[in-house]
Amino acid sequence: MKHFKVLLILVLIAVCLPLSSNLRAQTGGETPELVALRDADTGLNADMTHVAELYTQLMWAVYHRNRTGERGIPKSKALYDALIEEIDNTSAIVKKGLLSAREISFIYAERASLRFPKLQDPAGAEEDAEIAIKLNPENVKATWVLAQIVTNRFIYYLERSRNGKIPDTLQKKMFNTLNRVVELDPDHDRAYFYLGSMARDLGEIELAITSFKALTRIIPYDDRHHRELAELYVAQNRLDEALQSYERVVTIRPEQNSARNHLGQLYLQTGDYPAAIKTFLFVLSPLEEQAETNNVTGRTPSNVSEVEIEAHHGISLAYQAQDDFERSEFHITRVINLLEERAKRIQTGWRTRNRERAELTKQIQEARYTLGQIYLKFNVPRKAVRTFTRILAVDDKYVPALSGIGMAYQMQDDVKRAETYLRRAIELSAEEELPDAYNALGYLYAEQGINLDEAAALVRRALKSVPKSGAYLDSLGLIYFKQGKLDAAIENLEQALHYLPNTPEILLHLAEAYLGKGLKQKALQTLEQAALLEPNNAELRQRLDAVKSDF
Repeated sequence: MKHFKVLLILVLIAVCLPLSSNLRAQTGGETPELVALRDADTGLNADMTHVAELYTQLMWAVYHRNRTGERGIPKSKALYDALIEEIDNTSAIVKKGLLSAREISFIYAERASLRFPKLQDPAGAEEDAEIAIKLNPENVKATWVLAQIVTNRFIYYLERSRNGKIPDTLQKKMFNTLNRVVELDPDHDRAYFYLGSMARDLGEIELAITSFKALTRIIPYDDRHHRELAELYVAQNRLDEALQSYERVVTIRPEQNSARNHLGQLYLQTGDYPAAIKTFLFVLSPLEEQAETNNVTGRTPSNVSEVEIEAHHGISLAYQAQDDFERSEFHITRVINLLEERAKRIQTGWRTRNRERAELTKQIQEARYTLGQIYLKFNVPRKAVRTFTRILAVDDKYVPALSGIGMAYQMQDDVKRAETYLRRAIELSAEEELPDAYNALGYLYAEQGINLDEAAALVRRALKSVPKSGAYLDSLGLIYFKQGKLDAAIENLEQALHYLPNTPEILLHLAEAYLGKGLKQKALQTLEQAALLEPNNAELRQRLDAVKSDF
């Protein structure tokens, strides 16, 4: 009742104020009731009364929609229907300009927004929206209703299309309509979200970036839009911009550890290892404190967090890049332990559980492989052999582990076992190129001075996969040296040094090739450079002294 009184007052003011001022002008300020109205005045007041009735009906329609909840929607729709029917059937409304095209457009847009999505009548809503836009091309609401309908239709066809092909005209209309909405209203966050999401899913990355960027301007403290933007930047390898977006996410939501892990991974990719370590430690600190509490109380953690596993894995890689063997080993071992704890809690007998066990087994194998690679990098071949052996005990066809254990035996000068495992890796990798195994076997033969033609073919095959690998070029250069092809050896070794500068092993091989060509001065300079890098390397020092004595 309160709303009705307010509405009645508004209608009376809208009608009476212009009427009273008009009457005062005609009567010289006399009381309106004492002056007889002329015919023209009667017609004028009739038009004004008609307009007032139209506006009253419109206000009631708005009232029922906005103030009476879902139960008022049908009543509101009926009022709009009657209003539009009267406009269509009464030519005087348009001819006399009682309602402008903009006002009629508003009425059609309001009914369109009721028909979709409230009344689930997209066809009727689309018709109303198009009429509204024709009457007023700047009608934001009508354009937005049309954009939603076209987008929903596009998604419908996309989900049901067997070949995934959608008419280009429909996709074009969707993007054009959504773009029109944000052109009319640059702060229309829902339209930008539709536009960004559809552009992202359809591979229109630049449009998606523009849209989510607009959302971060309109709603700057919604971390979801910054995260979307970060993922889009990662997809385009725009890592610096992705970093900024993820930094914004964790500023808004400091508890978002999954975002911090993504941030840490980006620091790894950009080579900022201290920042990566700091980021992963931020994730791990409270988790480690909780683990210590559980150890003291004797409680077992009920859930092993994926975030914790990711953080341990990331920080292990960061420490590895900084040549910190002990911490790198510790954190990747922690990953393996956490995964094994999770595996123990899974009960058998359910299909979902079986799938989960298979996925966990795969994750454990991959973590152990990473640990084995760490042992190879830091020249701990015995531990590498033990780690790769555990992997092969679960899956004896795990090609990366076969290659890894072969390289570990090679480091131990166990030529027979190294050759066996490397050949096995190559045999099983027929469908999947494994350049490290090809290079390792080729280098093994080069070191032994055997099967040099096959060794060269193996390394060249590795270089097809990674043509700029300094390690592979070094292997090929050594093979050519052993074959007496000194020019080819020097060419490949110099290229290897370009990709892996200041590598003592490559410098030593290059110096030997220079000596073979009689380039003693170049050989001396190369050996001196190697000795500066590894002053405690007895082999290098002995070779340098021998060359110096020949001068």
